[in-house]
Amino acid sequence: MGQPYDKWTLAFQSSLLFDHQRRLHGGVPTSYGTLTGQAQSERVFNPDENTPNRFFKTTFFSVQYALEYDIVRRDNNVVYLSQGLGFVYFSPNEQFGESLPADLSTRAPNETYGSVAAMLPTHLSINYFFPNRFGIGTKAGFANYLTGYTDNASQLGQVDGNDNALHVQFLFFVPASF
Repeated sequence: MGQPYDKWTLAFQSSLLFDHQRRLHGGVPTSYGTLTGQAQSERVFNPDENTPNRFFKTTFFSVQYALEYDIVRRDNNVVYLSQGLGFVYFSPNEQFGESLPADLSTRAPNETYGSVAAMLPTHLSINYFFPNRFGIGTKAGFANYLTGYTDNASQLGQVDGNDNALHVQFLFFVPASF
């Protein structure tokens, strides 16, 4: 869309971690939530051409595999970096709830649209674990979507390149063994 628009939206994530006792381990996070954005500056378009949407609310669902590397590992504290590879399904709507992909006037002529894209999420996490192995923490990073369509505006958008989203998560850990 262009200039950043800072509206916090809620998303839910659950993860299954593998072999988390090792410094380098993996996991499978899944996420479901929404992204919202609005163009902050007015851009003038030729009325004979298509005009991009100025607002979007995208519902998304993602699945990924993430490698996590524990930078600091103490009895009760863990700080780690993670790099993932996954896929995201997204469905952008305009301010009245109408589907944007169905409205061809919001994209450049002959511009194709896909609702599934790859993503390379990168995060830093700080966690504290209680003696019973339950835990709390926080995690921040970027989704790094490999598409320009999460806001429905790629070629007509104000910024070239792929879309991105900042993720700030509050974590609750529940121990489970299989």
